[in-house]
Amino acid sequence: MRNIKKIVLFLVVLFAGLILNATISNAATTKTANDETSLTTALSEAVTGDTVEITEDISLKTPLGITDKNITIDGKGHTITKDAEWANVGSNGTFISVGAGAKVTLSNIKVKDSAKYGVQAYNGGYVILDNVTINNCGFGAVLVNAGTVEVKNLILGRNGNPNNNGIEIAKGSGTDEANVPTVVMNGKLTSSETENVVYVAENNPSLEKFEVENAKGTDDKILISGNTVVITDKEGKILYKSNEIDNVDVAGEKYTEPKKEEPKKDNTPKTGLEDNLVLPVVVMTLLVACVVVIAKKDNF
Repeated sequence: MRNIKKIVLFLVVLFAGLILNATISNAATTKTANDETSLTTALSEAVTGDTVEITEDISLKTPLGITDKNITIDGKGHTITKDAEWANVGSNGTFISVGAGAKVTLSNIKVKDSAKYGVQAYNGGYVILDNVTINNCGFGAVLVNAGTVEVKNLILGRNGNPNNNGIEIAKGSGTDEANVPTVVMNGKLTSSETENVVYVAENNPSLEKFEVENAKGTDDKILISGNTVVITDKEGKILYKSNEIDNVDVAGEKYTEPKKEEPKKDNTPKTGLEDNLVLPVVVMTLLVACVVVIAKKDNF
């Protein structure tokens, strides 16, 4: 009997140890990066739940691609920019591309001077932009390329050349048919420009439809207004309007013009004397005028 108890106890301890070890092994970790090499390594080694913290401004020579993991990149207020030796690898000139199976939160980070786009959600990839500033990128700030972009706090400068291009909605020919470009508003969008803050790609045969969504309680909203997409503030005022959309289906909430406030009525209780006093006041005014005229004649 004692041997059986010992065996059972041993198995319980062993099993508990295995569970504890697995829990520790799967615990989220924080990795740091202070240059392109360490950032590339940290992103490669990161697993779902991890955070990569950027401790210094970083210049990139090549694009960054992330797939098949759910991670956070915390810029700590630092900037990612283009190195003088930037090498455009293939057709991808975008700084950060989030692809299939990945959900990446970019927070507290500045992105500028990308050859093409600052950030891309590609073919099912999901990007959350939380306190992100994007400025002076060659093609545009954000490319929603058959992926999903969720805006929590996005600050846009001028991007694109020659025309401004903030958030571009598109679908590349190599993307899966089931992946529909989607923009989710879950906070605030600010832009120094007003033109094409949201831009729907033209001459894009693969783009047959896209979706716009609004999280509960969001300050700004993305809505459908006729054949355009608009961004409104919490009072319903239109802040930005997209280019006109042709031959593309858009799913989402419709824009309705906010109701104008009616002038407030004077609800002060009336006694009835107000109306009755009108005539006596007029008569008294005339009498005073007559007295003044007579007095002037007498003095003359």
